[in-house]
Amino acid sequence: MKIGLPVCLICLVVVSFLRGADEEGFTPIFNGIDLTGWEGIEAAWAVEDGAIVCTGRNEEEKNWLIWKGGEPEDFILKLEFKFTSGNSGVQVRSHLAEGKPPFHVQGYQVEIAESKVMGLWHHSLSPEKYRSHLALAGEESTYAEDGTKTVESIADGEELKALCKDGEWNSLEIIAKGPTLTQRINGQVFSILIDEDAKYRMTKGLIALQDHGKGTVAAFRNIVLKEI
Repeated sequence: MKIGLPVCLICLVVVSFLRGADEEGFTPIFNGIDLTGWEGIEAAWAVEDGAIVCTGRNEEEKNWLIWKGGEPEDFILKLEFKFTSGNSGVQVRSHLAEGKPPFHVQGYQVEIAESKVMGLWHHSLSPEKYRSHLALAGEESTYAEDGTKTVESIADGEELKALCKDGEWNSLEIIAKGPTLTQRINGQVFSILIDEDAKYRMTKGLIALQDHGKGTVAAFRNIVLKEI
């Protein structure tokens, strides 16, 4: 009994240290107050209760809110999202789309929509039809240099999607390392994309949030980034 308390205290210290170490190196890229450091269509985006909100007031074509702090290559991006209606997404390693209106972004996107379609790695404004659904929930998809796609099942996709709650806050983690992009939602790996496609792979680029227009309502908060 005499050593029980110190052992417990040591355990607490170790757990606390590990949690702190996990957060080391992450930098907030949204200040929770206003859209400083971000750029987009004013009517489409606002800050409410410490979150970036896709307001639903933009009835026009899809658009993106773009983080202006750089174009990271290998990184971990963490945030929380809440989906209400329409269609949204989190964009990484992307670029401004040529020949499109302002604030149109092309590249890798994690779909933010109804739970039944979550887990999708999508190529926004896809130049080729086969790039529109890169990886689905429960999949590890690999694109070879010539664009050939192979898919391996890593989990039950329907069970994963059931873990994502519409109208509630969910956590999202995007890990980009070399050709591999992984999305974790609420602590679970949802899908993995390994993209070696010589024509379309992207190694660095913009981070952005999507408003698909026509009444889309979604919110994002606690957005932090660590380059690795």
